[in-house]
Amino acid sequence: MTTFVPRPTAVPYITARQGEEGDLATLLVASPDLSRLRYLDEGPEDRDHLGVLWARCSQLLHNGVPLGKPRWREVHPGRQRETMMYLRCQVCAGPASRTELGCLFLHTRPPHGTVEPGWPEGVLTTQPPVCLEHAVMASRQCPHLTDAGYVALRAKRPRLYGVFGHAYTFDRRRGRVRHVPSDGALPYGHPAARWYLASQLVRELRDVTVVDLDTEAMG
Repeated sequence: MTTFVPRPTAVPYITARQGEEGDLATLLVASPDLSRLRYLDEGPEDRDHLGVLWARCSQLLHNGVPLGKPRWREVHPGRQRETMMYLRCQVCAGPASRTELGCLFLHTRPPHGTVEPGWPEGVLTTQPPVCLEHAVMASRQCPHLTDAGYVALRAKRPRLYGVFGHAYTFDRRRGRVRHVPSDGALPYGHPAARWYLASQLVRELRDVTVVDLDTEAMG
């Protein structure tokens, strides 16, 4: 029997839109002393508060609202960073839901038998938090969550952990930077961060409580 999942009634704020494009990788170069990755025309806005370089992507906005057809499988790096940094709802960009148990996050349910002891304490996430209204909506309409299942989490300490993106190195033989394989999130302070191009901010959820969305929604 096939379960009908309704088309999402709202496009998440962090979803990339058609017409929003990143700068070409040819703008990535090594610093003169070969100590880190940089943009050829880099400005102060290209790095975060801890000095990590971020992927550039244009934005199509009207009064702060993204425009254009959604690219459902893609996340806009700037809007993901904004909502994760300031703990805003990834759907509406308003304040995320907070209670005495902490800030509300939705997380894909791990496959059976793969959960490590203590999970979800300390789980790493690139998914910004949500307000309660849009958490309920996403749990019923987001194909990613409806297919794999989800867990609603409240974290008292959703601490900044690091970034997710692409690693680079300087190819001395060719005299240019090149992409190299990388695995997982990179913590802030890691030496490899000097050669990293971030596209998503990562938080580590601490003091976590699993909650029931339907119960919370009923008040």
